[in-house]
Formats: sequence, structure tokens, C-alpha cells
Amino acid sequence: MKHETLQPALKQLSLGLGLFGLCCGFLAAYSVLSGDDDGRVNLLFLLILFAFLPVVSLLLSIFLLVKGGGKGLAGWILDIPLWPRHLTLALSRLGLTHARELWLFYQTQIFAVSFSLGCLLLYLLLLLGSDISFVWRSTLLEPDDLLPALQAIGTPWRFWPEAQASLTLIEQTQDFRLDPQGMSQPVVGLWWKYILATQLVYNLLPRSLMLLVAGQKYQARLQQNLKQHVLDSQPQATAAASDVNSLARLTRSVTLPYTLLDWADVSPANYERIQQLLGGATGIHPIGPLRHQFVTHPPANQSLVVLVKSWEPPLAELADRLRGIGPSADKLILPLDWNDTGIRQTTPAHLEEWRRFAATLTDWQVLQLETST
Repeated sequence: MKHETLQPALKQLSLGLGLFGLCCGFLAAYSVLSGDDDGRVNLLFLLILFAFLPVVSLLLSIFLLVKGGGKGLAGWILDIPLWPRHLTLALSRLGLTHARELWLFYQTQIFAVSFSLGCLLLYLLLLLGSDISFVWRSTLLEPDDLLPALQAIGTPWRFWPEAQASLTLIEQTQDFRLDPQGMSQPVVGLWWKYILATQLVYNLLPRSLMLLVAGQKYQARLQQNLKQHVLDSQPQATAAASDVNSLARLTRSVTLPYTLLDWADVSPANYERIQQLLGGATGIHPIGPLRHQFVTHPPANQSLVVLVKSWEPPLAELADRLRGIGPSADKLILPLDWNDTGIRQTTPAHLEEWRRFAATLTDWQVLQLETST
């Protein structure tokens, strides 16, 4: 499947993730900025949301960028069954171009930037339309304890004196629930510049830079795939095997005896249902990206059946594992769909995707169960 045909669906997913991130940012900021019954907002909670969590998530993104692998936050969000089927199908087709992980990393940055914009926009709206009272409460911390941390956080904007923390301001805005004397509004409102600078420096700006980096890496991968596609399109003896638009053979039976390899992590009850339909397996071996017990040299004249989740997109890691398996009687991929009541019929769209994936491998077929239970 050419990437150009996926662009409209991928843009819809990007727009959906962006809007979802904006709404999450609105809700997260409102939950903290709404304050208590008297409208007082705890400064320490704001620092957790606008400084601590963004820095931790940013470090995690950098780690994933350097290490590679993992589907990131966007992958988990897209796994939620609320997206239209044609969009998730487009994402599964993207997996065949080996650009899925970078695309998901790129979408994670879009979500993070949208989240930051949602927080910042709501913050500005509340500053314009309400009088936010910034206070802080702590049983363990004193003003002298808090000052070094706040000054360290404010180091990047030392050039903006009005947005810096001072011991006097910290002392004047310390709140005690049982203290009947109130604090003047001009004092408790002075923190707004500090919080604004915190959002810009620790949330919006670094995430925007990460978005640019992720976008460049994703575009570079697309260019690499395009060059590879041009090379693969040249007349060669192996052109048919590398054509992701071809479909592997579909079969409804397996040659006995056979070994069951479980990439889908199904339950023992489903093992019994599968063997009722296919016959008893000589062995069942769980496999996966983090599991090394993998049959690379199956017994002679014994078939292999690999269980996969029909609704999940094929991954390059699975392709690498399957290419490393030696010859056997039959090598079959079984896309499985099930629920609490039993095994269900695989949808034609999912079945077609796995046939397209199997066509990129050598001597692999797709197995479809005769009936569902």
C-alpha cells in the first residue's frame, strides 16, 4: 500500500489526536486552576502539572527517540476502540511501510503540544475573566525550603525579574486553612507571570522543538521508503515477493502434526477451542517481542501455526521473527478474533491485511478457521 493513499486517513488521525490533546489540556488545567471552594489555587499543584510532568514526559520521549521502538502515548490512545474502522485500518497499512513507530512518535508530540496549548489557553482565559488567587500549602515545607526550588525552576527566565520568586512573596502567599485572616488580592495574583513562564519554558517550547525533530525524522523515513520503493519496483526476480499489494494464499486447513506459536497471548480456553477446530497441537509456545523462546528449526514435516490478533496491525518485529524460521510442512498465520464467549469470525478487512502481510514473506499462508465458536 503506497503511503500517498494513506495520507488523508493519517491526517484525520492527526487532527483527532490534536483535538483530543487540546480537550485533555483544557480539562487538566481547569481541574487545577478551579481551586478550592474559596477559589484559591495551590501553587505546588500547578508546578506539578506545568513543570514536573512535562519534564518527565519529555525525558521519556527523548529516551524513546534515542532507543527506538515502542508505540508511545499516541499508540495507546489509538488503541482505544473509539476511532472509525477505516482510520485504524490505514494505521495498520502504515505498519507495512516500516514507518509506523516514527509516525506514532510524531503523533505523540502533536498530542503533547496540543495538550500544552489547551493548558495555556485556558490559563489565559481564566486570567482575563477571573481573579485567580495563587497560594501554597504544605505541612512539611517552610518558605525558606521552597525558595531554592522555585528559584531553580525560574533560572531560564532570569531576564524577566517580574516573573521570579522571592522569599517575601512566598511568605505572603502561604495559606493556612484555619487562619481566619485573608491575603490581599494584589499579592496572591502576583504569581501569574511565574506560572506563565513555567508553562512556556517547561511545556510548550520544548514540546514544540520535539515536534519539529519528530516531524523531520518521520519525513526522512518516508523519503527512505520512497527510494526503496523505486528500487523494488525495478524488474527483478524477487519483485513479486516484495509487493505488499499482493495477497498470500488463504487456506482453511492445516497439515497435521502442527505446532502452535502464540504471538497473540490468548487464554488457555482459546487454545482448546482452536484445537477443537484444527486438531490437537504437538506443542504450544508463547512468543513475542520480549520472549526469546522461539522455534527457528521446527521438526521435519511438521506445520507451524502462528496466532496473531486479527485487529492489530502487522509489525516488522513479527516479520523478522517469521523470516528466521526454517522450512516446515506448512507455515501458517492465523488471525484470531475472540471475546468472552468464544472465537469470532475474522472480518474481511483484517483478513486482507494479514494476507497482504504474509505476501511479503516467503512460503507463508494465512489460515482461516472454518467456523467460530
